[in-house]
Amino acid sequence: MRGGSQDNLNIKSALLHVLGDLLGSIGAIVAGILIFAFGWNIADPIASVIVAILILVSAIRITKDSLHVLMEGKPYDINAEDVKQTLEKLYGVVEVHDLHIWSITAEFPTLTCHLVVENNIDRDYLLLEANHTIKNNYQIAHCTIQIEGSDTKQHQNCDFCH
Repeated sequence: MRGGSQDNLNIKSALLHVLGDLLGSIGAIVAGILIFAFGWNIADPIASVIVAILILVSAIRITKDSLHVLMEGKPYDINAEDVKQTLEKLYGVVEVHDLHIWSITAEFPTLTCHLVVENNIDRDYLLLEANHTIKNNYQIAHCTIQIEGSDTKQHQNCDFCH
């Protein structure tokens, strides 16, 4: 887990499986000692139920996280409104719209958006700056950003565009 894979669901699942086995073994040993020392035969089912509840809670948490990724949910630690405000602060950006952030895997967030920019802006430089800003501030390395001139919004309802 320390190797930078804290968000990897496979590693979390494997770790929880090993911990479940460990807890089961510890529970069996403690129950065996209690039965041997004090004759408490109820210790074994009590230990089994406690271990089962702990495993069940962990399994529900992993299943919930897996479903979130499978449904391409927004990463929990990224606020889309903050991302939008950060992009709107870039020099030359007039508006940010159609912003979407989702998870391909728990460790691979993705972003798409449209930036409406002033017409005289160096769009290539702005694209590099926007990608760099998103990667450094939000750890999103895969971005698809469409840049539109500010006059594009005025022509969205024209006959030529439809």
